[in-house]
Amino acid sequence: METIANMLEKILDDLQSVGGVELCAIVSKQGLLMVSREASPGLDSEAFAALTATLYMSAESTTIRLSKQKPKSIIVETNNKQLITYAAGPDALIVVLVGNEGYIGLILSEIKKAAEKAINVI
Repeated sequence: METIANMLEKILDDLQSVGGVELCAIVSKQGLLMVSREASPGLDSEAFAALTATLYMSAESTTIRLSKQKPKSIIVETNNKQLITYAAGPDALIVVLVGNEGYIGLILSEIKKAAEKAINVI
């Protein structure tokens, strides 16, 4: 029988196969790492999980106050990377770090599919 962790890892394997994804993870909204995949060694997945959950919860608090709605996604863009945090149900987030080679439209589409799959697993 396949475990929940194995099913979540398969979701990330599919997501990581999209070009330009340097790190992807599924984390709880409390910042606990469920599963992760790194394309670049040296990234700290657990710190990444905690920091992105904090970012999401801050944005959620702000958007609820402004528009009475929760965000589906948050995108932070720097000169050479993009950080995407996408809600996967009420308790989880899919987080992706994208490098210069990534096509953001394609990656967003794949993140949405991954979130739908994760909701069914969690």
